[in-house]
Amino acid sequence: MSPAELESLTIPALLATTVARQGDRPALGVITQGTLVWRSWNELGGQVAKAAEALIARGVKPGDRVAQLSPNCEDWIIADLAIQQIGAVHVPLHAALAPKQAAEQIGHAGARLLLVDCEETATRLRESVTGELEIATHTDLFNPPPSQGGARGGIPDASSAANASPSTPNTLATILYTSGTTGAPRGVMLTQRNLVANAVGVTDAVAAIADEIRLCFLPLSHIYARTCGLYSWIYRGTQLVLAESRDTILRDCQLAQPTVINAVPYFYQKIADSLRNRDQPADAATLRQAFGGAVKRCYCGGAGIAPEVEQFFAERDLPILCGYGLTEAAPVVTASTFENYAAGTVGRPLPNLEVQLAADGELLVRGPNVMQGYWHDNAATAAAIQAGWLHTGDLAAWSDGGNLRIVGRKKEMIVLATGNKVAPTQVEQLLTGSPWIEQCCVVGDGRNCLAALIVPNPDLLRQEIRRRRLLVWSRRRALTHPKIIALYRQEIDRCLAAAASFEQVGPFVLLGRGFSVEAGEMTPKLSLCRRMIEGIFSGEIERMYGGVPRG
Repeated sequence: MSPAELESLTIPALLATTVARQGDRPALGVITQGTLVWRSWNELGGQVAKAAEALIARGVKPGDRVAQLSPNCEDWIIADLAIQQIGAVHVPLHAALAPKQAAEQIGHAGARLLLVDCEETATRLRESVTGELEIATHTDLFNPPPSQGGARGGIPDASSAANASPSTPNTLATILYTSGTTGAPRGVMLTQRNLVANAVGVTDAVAAIADEIRLCFLPLSHIYARTCGLYSWIYRGTQLVLAESRDTILRDCQLAQPTVINAVPYFYQKIADSLRNRDQPADAATLRQAFGGAVKRCYCGGAGIAPEVEQFFAERDLPILCGYGLTEAAPVVTASTFENYAAGTVGRPLPNLEVQLAADGELLVRGPNVMQGYWHDNAATAAAIQAGWLHTGDLAAWSDGGNLRIVGRKKEMIVLATGNKVAPTQVEQLLTGSPWIEQCCVVGDGRNCLAALIVPNPDLLRQEIRRRRLLVWSRRRALTHPKIIALYRQEIDRCLAAAASFEQVGPFVLLGRGFSVEAGEMTPKLSLCRRMIEGIFSGEIERMYGGVPRG
């Protein structure tokens, strides 16, 4: 698709084109209680038109902000497309947000309507939101009583809906609140041009396969799933299946038999761990069968992946194709293909954008995918976008083969008392490659050496205690038993054997629970919130360093 053609497109226009082209072919697979049912493109287009009509009947106008808080479901997709269809602005909220957090983002966005999945969610949020915000469930919107039904100058069917949309490439399509790993969440403004340019750019860059079936289980409230799953699917006119829940992903793989998987590193780590812990060695066929038997490509984003996990997949002829992106870039900046795959890298820039490295190694991006700015935050916008270049805050380097390698976050770099600078994410990636380590957070700013908060793999730990017949009478004893500590000391040293001397972990502690989104220790995309973790576990950190003050 030429740049000129891209400049005139919107998501509603892409949907209209695909509905007209694909008609009654299967489009969206929905799994309910273990049963997969398909919706055709015509059915999807009709549902979007009906929802757009219902929004107009509720008085929603172009430019109005409509917030939505719901887990992934068919209604989430219909609402997103209907909101864009009438030129309104979709403000998706992460389902894991506490009511107070959700209320703050709703208020900041100035939403006039909030859509939720059920009455229970509505009741929970009514206690936190202020003002005259209207709250409606998906059922209220999509199945209104007959008295609320008729359109008021609305959109009667899928074909006319396609042509009636007031959206233009410059129309604000969505406001997405960042995860807040390094500060308060900000509302990223993405236009129709941003969304289309990135969906088309990444799809064309990886040469999407004709028989593509994607299983979607990442939260659609995050732009990674939305662009690489939802909008890429609409552009290609292929098939998308919504996993029933996070707990049924592997079962749903068997039902959907996807050819493409989009996931974050934690998912692939769990797959590798489960197969490595089997009695029989896992071969290539076993790995593919875990995904339903038809998988051809595994994409990964959101964070860096552990080298051992990446190696596990590559050795079984299913290399994990890593990419890099951020919400402010809608989000994909680089992507890997089989042709340019190189372990430890995130591929090459999309052809419709520019990438360069600043003098200090910060990654800069320029192109039609770069956000319009931060909602009601001109100062932050001016700091992020300078002379047309988006300053990502990530440090990167080019590999010998021409791929990009992410080094770490500028604001997360640990400066040891010795003066050495350490990117904690790189050390953490090495450590979580161990089947014994489920999560970890490396600390050490101002100290003489690094230390680590480690969440053990509970299943392996229990098995090892039984195998060794260790005398363990409590969880605390299991985490402090000298033989268990020695085992983890050995495993940490093994994982970091090739790391620099200043990247070695000295003291460490085994934690009795994992880091969670609910506790504010992780973002919805499972990135560590380091400040929060260091505050919550400040006692453990001080004890690791023996109460010694920072150097």
